Amino acid sequence: MHRCLLIPEILRIICVHASAHHRHRDLQAVALVCRSFYNASLDLLWRGIRGLLPLAKSLPSDMWDRPLNCSNNAVLTRAITPSDLERFRAHSRHIQSYHNYINAPVSIYQALSFHFHEGQPIFPNLEAMTWGYCKTEIFPYISMFLGPRIRKLDLCINGDSVQNSLLPTLGVKCPSLVYFRLYTLDYYPEVKPLLTQWSQLETLIIHYLPEESLQIAAGLPHLRNLTLSHADDDYGSTFSPTPGTKVFPSLQSLSITANSPTLCINLLKATSNCQLKEFEFSLFGIDPPIWDDLFATLAESCDKDTLTTIRIDDLELECDESWDPRTMDELRLLFPFTSLTHVILRTTHGFDIDDAFMSEIAVAWPRIRTLNIGATGITQLFKLQQLTLHGLAPLAELCPELRKLTVHVNVAHMCPNYFNLCSDSKSCIKYLNFGRSPISKTSVPWAAVYLSAIFPELRDVDCDHDSYRDEEEPDYPARWSEVHNYLVACHYLSGHRRNGPYCDCESDTI
Repeated sequence: MHRCLLIPEILRIICVHASAHHRHRDLQAVALVCRSFYNASLDLLWRGIRGLLPLAKSLPSDMWDRPLNCSNNAVLTRAITPSDLERFRAHSRHIQSYHNYINAPVSIYQALSFHFHEGQPIFPNLEAMTWGYCKTEIFPYISMFLGPRIRKLDLCINGDSVQNSLLPTLGVKCPSLVYFRLYTLDYYPEVKPLLTQWSQLETLIIHYLPEESLQIAAGLPHLRNLTLSHADDDYGSTFSPTPGTKVFPSLQSLSITANSPTLCINLLKATSNCQLKEFEFSLFGIDPPIWDDLFATLAESCDKDTLTTIRIDDLELECDESWDPRTMDELRLLFPFTSLTHVILRTTHGFDIDDAFMSEIAVAWPRIRTLNIGATGITQLFKLQQLTLHGLAPLAELCPELRKLTVHVNVAHMCPNYFNLCSDSKSCIKYLNFGRSPISKTSVPWAAVYLSAIFPELRDVDCDHDSYRDEEEPDYPARWSEVHNYLVACHYLSGHRRNGPYCDCESDTI
């Protein structure tokens, strides 16, 4: 064997290529080449497993009364001896990520519990674990998997006494944790003791934090990502950090789901020149929120140059046709954030914007890559939409990095104008979604011609097929599909070259 193949880094590169696209058979073949390839391959072959069953199959087959699989309850026929665990231990030391996605028979956990326990975990080098909902009789064996090397823990519990008793001990069992996601169903456990022990925590994803726990989380020096997925009306209304302390000093991503923007506003106000990069707020409830206060607080509290992503969603609100659409003045409050690359604003009752305002957006957000100003809900609002396809031209001219656009336009009365469009469009947009936008039958070909001219890289035109009301808009989805088909034909016929007008208004031909 060539001496180059004795270099560990080269061996690893070979194994990485062999394991691309989860081609485990190729990696197994590499492992059979020689001892050097064998060790390097096992690091990748066993790096992560989904369930205990694959590793349990390395135990002697004569231990069970039937072949092991996830659908039966194989029973031990004899006790496990230390020699039975030789292959098991050799493979388990390679495992760095574990997900209990596939439940193994309870008998496997029972048998292994005699040899592995707290302080001697099954996977000594485990760094990341996802423990989803499992059978009640399996959950107590989670202690066999927890160890001091774990840095990422994704945990689902249902709140019974056995599962609830685990939480107070996590700080001791997993002292190095930097990522913690706790998913509970209609149950909000106390995590205050854990937060006091995990000062190094960087990511916290949890349904609910009592305000005392929220105060502690606000003081964590390394917390970068915070997600609260269930905040009710008054939650956060009295949040007030300790005077003189810096609130969320390292926070870069904030995501909150609530039925009121109160918590978002109070958290943002408590920060000073927050270096936030991503902000996400999802609203559920029955009342239309006032976005002005939320947007104004964002503008006052967050650094204008660091915020790159804003996502706000109130689509869970009950639809009321008496509501007015969002105004352009509300959206202008976000214009100071000139570094935005992803803006997703989805609301039940739409946006009242016109062609001139779309020009303002293009000027304010020149680095935008994903723009979604979408809505579902009130049909009449879309029929009154002021924005037309002509309003999209500034995006093609001023936003060269834009890739995906979702917006509602009115193409109900598009005339076959003489499209005097130049061929130097640099737009890279590839996907357009027009939601529930109205479009007339006669406008279909002209819409395709216009879009192919201003967006030369456009390949997909879509709409929200499932959200149309059949009794009111029976033909809109089919017409937008026709636009997509015409678009493909335009690209084919033009050969991606745009040297003059596409159509002649006098001959009315394409």
